[in-house]
Amino acid sequence: MHQKYTELVDHLKQYDRVGICLSGGSSSALVAIAAVEALGQENVVAITANTPFFTGEELLSSKDLCRRLGLKLHIPNTDLLSNAAVVMNGPDRCYHCKRCIVAAINNAAISMGIKVLLDGSCASSKDFVVQEEQNERALSELGIHCPLRTVGITRNEVKDIMTELSMGYYLRPENACLATRIPYGEQISIKKLRWIRAAENYIRSLGYGIVRVRVSHGAARVEVGIEDLPDILEQKDEVINELKEMGFLDVTIDEEGFKREVASCL
Repeated sequence: MHQKYTELVDHLKQYDRVGICLSGGSSSALVAIAAVEALGQENVVAITANTPFFTGEELLSSKDLCRRLGLKLHIPNTDLLSNAAVVMNGPDRCYHCKRCIVAAINNAAISMGIKVLLDGSCASSKDFVVQEEQNERALSELGIHCPLRTVGITRNEVKDIMTELSMGYYLRPENACLATRIPYGEQISIKKLRWIRAAENYIRSLGYGIVRVRVSHGAARVEVGIEDLPDILEQKDEVINELKEMGFLDVTIDEEGFKREVASCL
């Protein structure tokens, strides 16, 4: 077994009962798996925020993992669109978004008598400085623990450990909240979020893994993984016509492929 996974389990044994901020991603899934091994499923509670900023896949993944681990999943609602700082979509949006989400999870935990909340944030990487700084600020303000950071587990090591645990099913294509599809300074609305979700779901239905539909002033730019570029370029006319039917004024396929978001609350 991976040495750092053993260290993670040992680290978690200091707690009696914990709540997991389950995001639907592989990192928080690893924290949940380790917590169940360390404390037993009866002492682990999973909490996933329900928000229109997510694609929907996150909640499905969280539900599936909880069924497999024998955990009950609690799903508090998060009204991010009532937060002006989030809606205005400035460069610090990720901080405000993360803080709102974690605050809702924290309130749910408090109502269940849970005093320790664990997040799935990994050991920092120079490639994700903006994301990590904004997430860490929100988490530290609310007193949330990050055991993967404490043990020093990176994103790549999460993949290695999950594979060793035969939990590779939960290594989904990386995702980020839908707000990252809208450029800073352009306000976020429920209509735009639903628009983006519908467009991305359609493209995924064609068999693409990583999909981003970036929206600005009614125009859409489609990104897929670099390995999928030849296929989507062959389907270019079909994809463009379908998105225009959805109401996009202009649609382009980005021939440079997917570019990772610089910040996300996930």
